[in-house]
Amino acid sequence: MRRLPLFILLAWFAALPAVLADTVGGSFPRVEAKTFDKKKFVFPDDLRATRLNLVFLIMATDRDDGEKLQLALIEWQSALEQRGALVDGVMAWHFPVLSGMPFFVKGVVAKAMGKVYEGKVPLDQAAVLFVDDLDKFAVASGQVIDNQPTIVITTPDARQLQTFKGDVTPEGADEVTKAIAAYLADANK
Repeated sequence: MRRLPLFILLAWFAALPAVLADTVGGSFPRVEAKTFDKKKFVFPDDLRATRLNLVFLIMATDRDDGEKLQLALIEWQSALEQRGALVDGVMAWHFPVLSGMPFFVKGVVAKAMGKVYEGKVPLDQAAVLFVDDLDKFAVASGQVIDNQPTIVITTPDARQLQTFKGDVTPEGADEVTKAIAAYLADANK
């Protein structure tokens, strides 16, 4: 009988839409890509924010989860814009990371994904990263493939500072906004 309240408490915590934040220090592997406005882009070398980059990563195990993550991360950007988090020098970047695609399908996939971003995010700040092995990319990046929206705050030279995971909530958006403000304040000292 005592286990029932504990079970209910644990179930309640598991159901909370929390934003998990980790301080990280990993580095992203280099990937040649094309932005959705069809310009050559080398990830992460071409991230060009003058103060902070927000890297919205889509790393999913299947297409349905990937599509959900893409929409969720667009929602995240909108929530952060509404809070004024994307100030001068802070740039948001969207990168679906895909592996196992035959070369003749990559263009069709990129075009379909680009249509979802149109009018929602700058097309020169989003690209599909086609990699040979998604697991290796994740490990090298210090990230986990867990089918959750992933936001990585980086320095201008793409050094990872902090990772946030989870669906957008008002509290989560406030937490990311506060983290951005704190990193900007530290940079100004």
